[in-house]
Amino acid sequence: MELQRKKLDPLVVRFIATTLILAEGSTTTLAVKKALRQRGYEARQADVSQWLFVISLWENWTIDDNGKHRVFHFPRAAFSLQ
Repeated sequence: MELQRKKLDPLVVRFIATTLILAEGSTTTLAVKKALRQRGYEARQADVSQWLFVISLWENWTIDDNGKHRVFHFPRAAFSLQ
């Protein structure tokens, strides 16, 4: 019998990405994809990448490209000392 994987949900992608950013300071599409698969989700790199891009726009996250994967961070605060 084949194991049935759970359908990818943007709220789960957001939760996993947020958890990884809180734990490690940043995350990549690859790290999120692996975490989703470990939790039983059907996670393809293209789908995770697309959802993370949309979520990062909604949440105003910072996106860097390391040439291989996008790296997502929470927005950096700009403090002014006056």
